[in-house]
Amino acid sequence: MRTSHWSAQVIPAVAGVSALFVTACSSDRSTGNAVLDQPPVTFSVSSASYAGANRVSPEAALKGSKLFYSIPILESKLAASRARPRHTLVQSPFDLTFHGGPVVTHATNWNIYVNCPLGPAACWGTGNLTPKTFLRDFDASSMIEIMGQYLGEDPTGRFRQVNELATTVQFPIDTADNTPTAGFQDIFAVLFAAASFTGKSGYDNIYHVFLPQGTNMCQAATVCYSPNNPSTEVFCAFHGSVDFGQNFHVLYSVQPYQGTDVCALPNQTRLIDGTASTLSHEFSETITDPDLDAWFNNLTENEVADLCFVFRNPERVNSHEYVIQEEYSNTVNDCTDGAF
Repeated sequence: MRTSHWSAQVIPAVAGVSALFVTACSSDRSTGNAVLDQPPVTFSVSSASYAGANRVSPEAALKGSKLFYSIPILESKLAASRARPRHTLVQSPFDLTFHGGPVVTHATNWNIYVNCPLGPAACWGTGNLTPKTFLRDFDASSMIEIMGQYLGEDPTGRFRQVNELATTVQFPIDTADNTPTAGFQDIFAVLFAAASFTGKSGYDNIYHVFLPQGTNMCQAATVCYSPNNPSTEVFCAFHGSVDFGQNFHVLYSVQPYQGTDVCALPNQTRLIDGTASTLSHEFSETITDPDLDAWFNNLTENEVADLCFVFRNPERVNSHEYVIQEEYSNTVNDCTDGAF
């Protein structure tokens, strides 16, 4: 989809988008809300939620989302362009270009856990490491500093607030592999219900929809996350934005279960590693390219995380170690974890 200590870069103002440009600061900064550890708050997805989701046409849904392709698909699709960038280049053809769209300089993350009564640690984490733990660690790490060059300020501490929600949805059964399978309208119904429940939308809120093991997701009939049906398996996750109405703009990512051979590399032996790597991928792309019109490569349309997804190494992220991918930096013309 469409790095290193922060390097300032001038970004033009975008009409109608609120952006906060402040002096870079190395300290951890609060978003102004206390961070409380508590069980996910439950909300319901109803027929009214699906009615809200139906305001979005299939064409608009596809146009507003960007896929993170599965490893085998990318191996063949992007083999020529996936040579590791060389930091000796002054202006690399791998560099991202700014196309004028809004970026996200600060936001609250909303993790939405679907169909997992045992909780996020059981379905998407390892031990005490969960998606929430990782997002907080990422926010306080050198890796978030990589994004500063695209956001126009040091983002450290600007995404620390992570709230957790849980819901239950009965997805249709795909007869090809007898597996519950979500479509765009199911995902949008979850997002509509969640954002209506919280009353929060816009560029300072990001919703991450986590689907449990054994649930497929299809954008179209043959464009799916479908581990049990390789003929339609194309992507591992995706991010995008959707408008449910005036002043109801929702930024989101969809995070299927990542503990599969096509989405995790062999050195990602724990579930949290695959989960965290993909979550960092989609989060980084959401804040640098929320509407798919901000930062991406002109030649390939790759976003900040696409260029580096195969470089997954043990990384000390704040206070915990994860095996996750690096991110691309225009500053060093290379994939990096931001640490020097």
